[in-house]
Amino acid sequence: MKIKLILLIIFFIYNNINAKSLLQVQLDDLLIATEDYPPISFKNKNDKADGLASEVAYAIMKKLNMTQKIHVWPWARDYKLLKKGPNYLVFSVARTKERDKLFQWVGPIYSMNTGFYTKKNSKIKINNLEDAKKLHKIGTYFESFDEQYLESKHFFNLESTRNNILNIKKMMLNRFDVITATNVTIKAMVQKAGYSMDDIKNIYTFMSTGVYFAFSKDVPFEVVEAWRKELEILRNNGQLQKIRQKWLK
Repeated sequence: MKIKLILLIIFFIYNNINAKSLLQVQLDDLLIATEDYPPISFKNKNDKADGLASEVAYAIMKKLNMTQKIHVWPWARDYKLLKKGPNYLVFSVARTKERDKLFQWVGPIYSMNTGFYTKKNSKIKINNLEDAKKLHKIGTYFESFDEQYLESKHFFNLESTRNNILNIKKMMLNRFDVITATNVTIKAMVQKAGYSMDDIKNIYTFMSTGVYFAFSKDVPFEVVEAWRKELEILRNNGQLQKIRQKWLK
């Protein structure tokens, strides 16, 4: 009888421990990735993900006892894996109508405006999307939210590249009339291409977007909720705003 009682106690302790650790196991199973998108995310000199969204991710991971690496991969790879799964978390992902049902969302981390940029001395004028459709070529970033948005609006003059820096260079060489870019990343893009903000101008803003942590559809609800709870804490205690101000000076 005593042996049975001891075994029963061990059984309940074992199952209780397993129940408590299940969420941690699920959190640790996440493969986390971002892209080279300064100042939001990039790989620093120590081969570690850095930037606004990366700092927010690390703050949440610390609270959730998560120690896995954040991979910095090309956006097309991130987006493909996020759609496919399993167990992927990718940031920062613009939440749009075209993407809304594809993923599970936590955020926003920040928001941004997206527009058409061109050379400073360009005579091009855009007052609406119909004007932009008449241009010869618009440079876009492969599988980006703005490219997807313009495609949904029946744009047929888009030329996609897998490198935002190349888009800047092509525009400066008159191979593109305009490019699409966001107000939070354009400065870093221009500088990496070897130019300055004095060389370009924004001639039309066509969308505003919240940017989120995106989880593949198979990720357990409890994991997504754990991230949502921790992000809300960062928002309420002011840490999220401090991180935004640090990177978006």
